[in-house]
Amino acid sequence: MSVTVGVREFRQDLADYIDQAEPVTVTRHGQTVGLFIPVRRDRKAEIAAYSEAAKKASALLEQLGMTEDEVVAEFDAMRKARRKEPREAASAS
Repeated sequence: MSVTVGVREFRQDLADYIDQAEPVTVTRHGQTVGLFIPVRRDRKAEIAAYSEAAKKASALLEQLGMTEDEVVAEFDAMRKARRKEPREAASAS
């Protein structure tokens, strides 16, 4: 869960937000303008988990005969196709 604060409050209380663990959404006139994510100081277990996940992902890509670039390109193509779906449906009406 994140905290939402205005720019002025964020600037005034920055030292407090740095010491907390949860993200801070920064707004200006009610619109989100930024997101501050404090870095945890002791992240050894988290880094080890990410490393293990990366090894498993690499092994899966190798098993499938795909590269990271191919996966990203496929994801981008799917996302673009999905964005067009509502427009095509609306223009058909």
